[in-house]
Amino acid sequence: MSIMKKHKKFIAGALASAVLLTGAAVPAYAAKLPSAKYSTVQLEAVRMKEVTYYKTGSTSLPNAIDWVTDNTALTFLPINTIGDVTSVVKDADGVYWIGTLNGLQRVDFSEKDARDIVQYMAGPRYLYGGDDAVTGLASDGDGGIWVRTGSGVTHIAMPKRTLYDKSFTYEKMIAPVHDRRGMITGTEFTFTETNGAMDGVDYKSATGVFSATPKTDDNDGLWTSMYALGEIFRYKTLQEQYGASPTAEQSNEIADAKKAAMRASKAVLLLDYVSGRGNGFPARSYMLTSEAHAATVGGSVYGYQSQNGFWFQHFVSPDAVNPNAIIPSMKRTDGVQPIGYAMARVTKDSTSKKGDNIFPNGGTDVMNYNGFGLSPEAIDELNLTRPVGQKLGTDIKTKVATVDGMPVYQVLPVITAATNNMDAKEDKTTGENNKPLFQLTVPVYEQIPSFFNDLFPSTAIVNGHIDMNQIVYKADTSSDEVIGHYALFYAAYRYLIGDTNDPELLQLKSYVEEATHRMTEMILKDNHYYIEDATGKSTQWSKWFSKYFNDSLSVMEQQVQWQSKVGVNENGDDALSYGYEDAPLNALEVMAVLKTANFVTAARFPADAMKYQTAYEMAFDSGYSKDEPYVNGKGYINMAKEYIDRRLIRQATNAYGNNDNEIVTRDNVAYGSKIQENSNANATIHNDWTQYINYSDEELAWFGLFVLITLESDPVKHRQIVEAYDQWYVNEVREENPFYTFLYQLAHPDKTDLDLKSAIRYLYRLPEFQISFPVQHNRQDVLYIEPGDRDKERKQTNYVLPTDERRTMKNNGNPFSADNQVTGVNPNYNYYTGTMEVGSVFTVPYWMGRYFEIIKE
Repeated sequence: MSIMKKHKKFIAGALASAVLLTGAAVPAYAAKLPSAKYSTVQLEAVRMKEVTYYKTGSTSLPNAIDWVTDNTALTFLPINTIGDVTSVVKDADGVYWIGTLNGLQRVDFSEKDARDIVQYMAGPRYLYGGDDAVTGLASDGDGGIWVRTGSGVTHIAMPKRTLYDKSFTYEKMIAPVHDRRGMITGTEFTFTETNGAMDGVDYKSATGVFSATPKTDDNDGLWTSMYALGEIFRYKTLQEQYGASPTAEQSNEIADAKKAAMRASKAVLLLDYVSGRGNGFPARSYMLTSEAHAATVGGSVYGYQSQNGFWFQHFVSPDAVNPNAIIPSMKRTDGVQPIGYAMARVTKDSTSKKGDNIFPNGGTDVMNYNGFGLSPEAIDELNLTRPVGQKLGTDIKTKVATVDGMPVYQVLPVITAATNNMDAKEDKTTGENNKPLFQLTVPVYEQIPSFFNDLFPSTAIVNGHIDMNQIVYKADTSSDEVIGHYALFYAAYRYLIGDTNDPELLQLKSYVEEATHRMTEMILKDNHYYIEDATGKSTQWSKWFSKYFNDSLSVMEQQVQWQSKVGVNENGDDALSYGYEDAPLNALEVMAVLKTANFVTAARFPADAMKYQTAYEMAFDSGYSKDEPYVNGKGYINMAKEYIDRRLIRQATNAYGNNDNEIVTRDNVAYGSKIQENSNANATIHNDWTQYINYSDEELAWFGLFVLITLESDPVKHRQIVEAYDQWYVNEVREENPFYTFLYQLAHPDKTDLDLKSAIRYLYRLPEFQISFPVQHNRQDVLYIEPGDRDKERKQTNYVLPTDERRTMKNNGNPFSADNQVTGVNPNYNYYTGTMEVGSVFTVPYWMGRYFEIIKE
């Protein structure tokens, strides 16, 4: 009866034209889908797990627990199969609880879903300290169980609760754990039991207190946008379903949802203003100088900052003098003068991030690197004011590579004496007495609007404005962040603001319009289709231009290897551009950017809104560019529909390169020393693109598709967008995740055979507290297959486990990956601290599902 088993391993098999929207227009695919054929699923109360933890010797345990230490109650299995069973309880409901040397099982033959008949509980989430050797069980008389091991006791209560009930716990965790001035992300927490008589850990205790000090996250804007979407749909759902005359309690609930949605939306919008550049640049994140992670060695801008990334510190005052010239891309043409400047901080990235080659034929020019090297135009402008002996690119530069025996130099944002004319490397020695030789600066043109003041403590407000000198912000914003912003702009504008006379919402509306307009203008500036940073180049990942996706594609298509989905040039060398496999995702992103911009700016910036619509229309205009001259935006829908094919091509090309530049077949495959190499070879042989999935891309595609599916009203265009989503869903259907399933139902309102049951089961089984416990993966009910290309050494399960039997995760990880594995028993396991993820994986699909009447309570 063991739930453990040595893993098996095998090779997995292949698994009418749109018009300019003018404000209040409602697309046909947007509201409650009156033509939908699917039936709304009625939710119900089900038993959910709530665990309390007692270390051995706890005085809070009940005095008399009648422990069962035999297996005589187990009558439905032959005796020779239950050798490791230590204890069996059959409770009053006929549920069997089976304790073994390797964990606990709950067996309930009355479960409606056959997959839930047997539920596995092991590791520290369920058994104290991850001690899986059960020594005794006792029914609690109310559907739950007491479980004893050598390390302690857990009480697994099983009360019947609704998903609506569960939603309140996720909301309750936001303020004490996840909220950093409105930005919402997973973080380390501390739990304190204020009742001195209670020495167990019960996360639902009325006297228990959660606390945390959340820190900056690379994707603050994306995760906060995701949370905000859930809150917007919560507000809209409650507002509509409670009707015109809600009770006082219901009114308070609506107000709470609105407040949460407003706060998160403002936090995302703030990132579009915090740089003070005035050009729509979205920061990745920001910190106050008082935060621990913002500290520098010596306390000055010249000292090393351990929080890595590309950070700028503000210096704003009437007498602030920029020590460098203003590079061309940062200059304003409207006569507005800077009110200060921001200086790049000394970090590992700012001193050493040379980047990878973007184009196979791009040579060693800095514009072929996606790192932080400054553009030639930026260097030339800066050198106009630099004295002889301090010229950038000649006197001051950093070696980033050696090509054909010759050094390749770049001007990085921070160059120190230790990195000048030497290999790019991290330098922690700088300070007031050893200043960098060069630190990039960028002008500050405007104060952060006072609209955002309420997100800050009073100590950060000076003369009615946020004190920008207390702020450092993170640049190098990725497309991940950008698409999160636009999804939020769209949802806030349409579902939160709508047609309202609410002064607070109207003020929010103004900033949503302005931020959308500014950022879209930046993306379309000079038709370059990227987010421009202080280097004068695009950021590392915010690129949507055609050459990035398709460089040399016409050459590759002429080679014989292309017939085997291998992209090489005339010499047989890998010729795929760096962004080749990103094209289907990024095409959807920029289409959603343009569609959102047209929708949001139509009333306030009608001429520009028409420009965005024209650019959007280009995405549906015949084929995309495969050679010079590349036309940005043209035919992008066709790239969007190549998701599977581009994965297969990138995978097969990798396998080809690892196989001595030979097409991989069953007969000639030469397996390498790295699991990733073998995974690519095996998957190529089997035409299995699911082994090369980037699960983060799946999540990102959702944001663009959410906009396009719910906003596009033209049936021809909508059909093509849905065709693109169909390819993503080929793998997503295996994940049984309502985040994808519910959106797919909106994409296919005529489908009546989607597996909504599994998507809802995901929500039922999702742990109420999204704490990252190690998980026991050696179990006999799954087969284990080799890791995917991105999974390093981690094996995968051959089907997705229930959400309460695998690791806690966002939607950007591989749900089949057997990671966060229990490594041993820890009788001193600390349940008072840990890491907790945000409940957005629940709240977004739950409230969106309720709003669109896919589910109902």
